[in-house]
Amino acid sequence: MNPQDAPPQQILTLPGAVALSAFRVEKLLGSLPRPLAEALRIDTRFVHFVALSAPLTAAEDAVLERLLTYGTAPAGEPQGTMLLVVPRFGTESPWSSKATDIAHNCGLMKVVRIERGVAHHVQA
Repeated sequence: MNPQDAPPQQILTLPGAVALSAFRVEKLLGSLPRPLAEALRIDTRFVHFVALSAPLTAAEDAVLERLLTYGTAPAGEPQGTMLLVVPRFGTESPWSSKATDIAHNCGLMKVVRIERGVAHHVQA
C-alpha cells in the first residue's frame, strides 16, 4: 500500500525527555568557531509523533504516556528557535519499529506508528 492510499490518521505530538547530555551539547558547541559557540545556548528534547487509527481512551492514553516517559525530564520550557530533526519521509527508523511493536504488545492496537524526532532549541 502506498502512503498516499492509507486512510486518514490522527497524529499526536508528544514531548519527551532531554535528547543530548550536557557533555554532548558541549561537544556539539565545541565543533563551532569559539565566538559563535560562546554566544549560543542549545537545549535538545525528544519529540514523539504517534499515528492513530482512532482516538485513544483515557486508559490507553495513560499507557502511551507511561511508554513514552523515559530518560531525563527537561527542566522548564525550551527557549529559542526550534530546529526539528526527524527521519527522512517515507522511511521507518529502527526505533520506530521497536516502539510500535512495544505499543502493540501493551494492547495499544489503535497505534499505527510511533516515530521520534529531536527538537534543537537554539538561543543566541
